[in-house]
Amino acid sequence: PPLPGGHELGDQLYFTGPNQSFESGDKLTHGRQGEVVGPATGAKHQGNGLKMQFPGNKGHANCSLTRLSREQPPPLPGGRETG
Repeated sequence: PPLPGGHELGDQLYFTGPNQSFESGDKLTHGRQGEVVGPATGAKHQGNGLKMQFPGNKGHANCSLTRLSREQPPPLPGGRETG
């Protein structure tokens, strides 16, 4: 079956949400580019999200389609540094 949002495995997408850190040490960083590795499997994002691999992370992250973009997003408001 096709992936949500018409994306394909290997597509390079940018994370557009706020920075997040996880207990595993993995991070989601605003503006960071990652690779689509499959459909999201978490209940929250199933059917409307993708499983992403971001550089430096050990695991995959389930991301909502609303937090992913083919275009690099502008910096976060307030001038906070990313990455």
